[in-house]
Amino acid sequence: MEVATSSVQSQSPSVTVEKQVTFQYANECDLEIHCSPFGLSGLYIKINGTNIMGIGSTMGLITGSTRGLIHYNDSNDLVDQKYKLYVIVDDEGMLRIDFTKIYTSATDSDKPLLEKEGEQEEAPTLVFRGKCPEGRPDNIEPFIGIFSFERET
Repeated sequence: MEVATSSVQSQSPSVTVEKQVTFQYANECDLEIHCSPFGLSGLYIKINGTNIMGIGSTMGLITGSTRGLIHYNDSNDLVDQKYKLYVIVDDEGMLRIDFTKIYTSATDSDKPLLEKEGEQEEAPTLVFRGKCPEGRPDNIEPFIGIFSFERET
């Protein structure tokens, strides 16, 4: 099954994140985070109704599983891509993960950039939003990570 059809867009209106990036599509996915005693957490995402999954690691102290929506504009961004992560938990207990593509070629001129008080900042390619798992400290500072999407075989 392919990700992102017109029906997904009509079921889920476009979402605009704080960095003013608009996403046209959203798919429901399952997310698991497993915190280790060494400070690294394993992060796993399975996009429902597809054979796409992802694995990564973060520096966060969250443990548990949740469901949410992953927002994107191009289904190709969900296959064979590597990302750096920026993870926050807001005041309402919602987990947000910004996925910023890691470019491995010298031609990075097509990546979207945003201006932030005189400096350039990369716009996220994907954003996950869902309820934060319960296994966490009360106050979570933003943290970083890395992630890779693949097709299951």
